[in-house]
Amino acid sequence: MYSWRPGCELGDFNQLFEHLASCPACAQRFAQISEADQAIRQTIRELPEAPTLEHRILSGLAHERSENPKAHPLWTRWALFPIAAILLLTLWFGVTGYIREAHLERQISALLRDPPIPVINSADQTQLLAWSASELHGFLGLPPELKKVTFRSASTLEVARHQAVLLNMKNEQRASLLIVNGVLTRDHALHSFHDAAGSHTRWSDGRKTYVLLFRGDQRDMRAYMQRMGIAV
Repeated sequence: MYSWRPGCELGDFNQLFEHLASCPACAQRFAQISEADQAIRQTIRELPEAPTLEHRILSGLAHERSENPKAHPLWTRWALFPIAAILLLTLWFGVTGYIREAHLERQISALLRDPPIPVINSADQTQLLAWSASELHGFLGLPPELKKVTFRSASTLEVARHQAVLLNMKNEQRASLLIVNGVLTRDHALHSFHDAAGSHTRWSDGRKTYVLLFRGDQRDMRAYMQRMGIAV
């Protein structure tokens, strides 16, 4: 499954596709792998074009060797490998951040189109937050910018392999708050987005990710955020 890529010779994978045709479990797993591969390829295509880090490192080393092949002893050349490894890791984590946010973006759109059925219905803020704390380990209550918000129901779900809760707002039927037990944003600033399913704003406190989902345009969402005292 992991070896298959679009453009591969079909004859080399006949046994795989014959098995997938008769095994729903493997077919579902193969579809998930293919979707993840496509998401990664799409994310990388969206990154600004630039020479690869590997090419730049090797070109620099070749230039130094051509200028003075005896200037650097062997141990100094080996010393460059840890530096190159650190740079490659930095690049990898940067790309991983884009992939993580792209995954979050898709799941947010799905939640706006088809929100889950509430597990608990209650207008008691204390009860709902206590329930959320039991679902999210280390949950210490809402951040200050959400002190005016009240809720009417809640459900539990998983977002990007992190436990999460979705709290439906009491004073605005179109709004809900997604709290993810993990950091899925590349920085802690507010970022607002809009697509066909609705609008959302997401931010992080360094421990958890908060997403305000709004089934409407950005103007209405921002007006609601201002009424609730959420910084824009």
